[in-house]
Amino acid sequence: MREAIHQDEIKLQQTLEQLKHKGYLEYTGEYGAELTTFLPFVAWLNQEGLLKQRKIISYNGMRPYYFFLSNEQFSEKNEKRHWLAEKYRYWPSSSTYTATAKRWHVYPNYRKHYQAAGQSFDKPIIFIQNKFIMEWGLGPINYIPLMSLGYFLEQTKHQFTVIYSRPTRKVQNSDYVEDTNAELDYPDRSILQDFKHTIDLEELCINNNLHYNQTKLEMMAKTNIFIGVQGGGSHAIAYFDNSLLLLLHNIDCLGAREQYEYPHAYKHGPYKYLNNNSLTLAIACNIKELGQGLFGVSKISIDNNLFSLSGEALTALKPLLM
Repeated sequence: MREAIHQDEIKLQQTLEQLKHKGYLEYTGEYGAELTTFLPFVAWLNQEGLLKQRKIISYNGMRPYYFFLSNEQFSEKNEKRHWLAEKYRYWPSSSTYTATAKRWHVYPNYRKHYQAAGQSFDKPIIFIQNKFIMEWGLGPINYIPLMSLGYFLEQTKHQFTVIYSRPTRKVQNSDYVEDTNAELDYPDRSILQDFKHTIDLEELCINNNLHYNQTKLEMMAKTNIFIGVQGGGSHAIAYFDNSLLLLLHNIDCLGAREQYEYPHAYKHGPYKYLNNNSLTLAIACNIKELGQGLFGVSKISIDNNLFSLSGEALTALKPLLM
């Protein structure tokens, strides 16, 4: 532990020297690592006045996440994202597997910044972040199955508005950049069409020429109940305080590929520190637990943007709480 702290302090000083010498810092890597480790560092640099007449470079479409920077302080690059090994990450505390809150972190309040912007809704919102892609060369690892999705939408059709997000190549434009994971066909959107209370975020942006990340943040800022699957796409959810997140970690939480993330990232890492420990986190490790969690979420009561866990909701979700 002491060695890790020492290495972070060294990286901090090296990064500050790099910023001073070059006049900019450029992010390369996956979306999740950017949100959980790099972006809080940038927000701290800005707070400390270390970005005056200096610049941050990230990928196309990321401007809304860096709202706290001026236009002169931020630039976008048109490249595809790819995974970057930790040894090449120059900024301190750069691993989502081991990261904890640091003195060189500031966590932007996206809820406060975006809550009054964009579309408003009459009913409480449940935001679903799904994926269906090739990972580690093995095919889809974790995703919300079609049967589970249909069941949940049926259970929530009277009391909630459901916003569904699963970005595909269809939304690839100047506002969204994919990574190197191969996209696979998935007939989930045919299910969405059967439920009038559901909004397909990607289709909404395409049909109305909306900025994808901007619109997503505006909707998430009005949401207190989230459902997601393990991966970078769900890391943005952790920024939204006073919320509940039901997360499908993997088919097997003890699988070798994800043993480093479970349970640290959920108990001590980004899912806690990005929201100042105000996120209620329920982890499902298999399809049975996902079904149990979805039932519990469908029974949650929301009043004045505050959710209440009681009765059937508490009974179903309590065994999954971290």
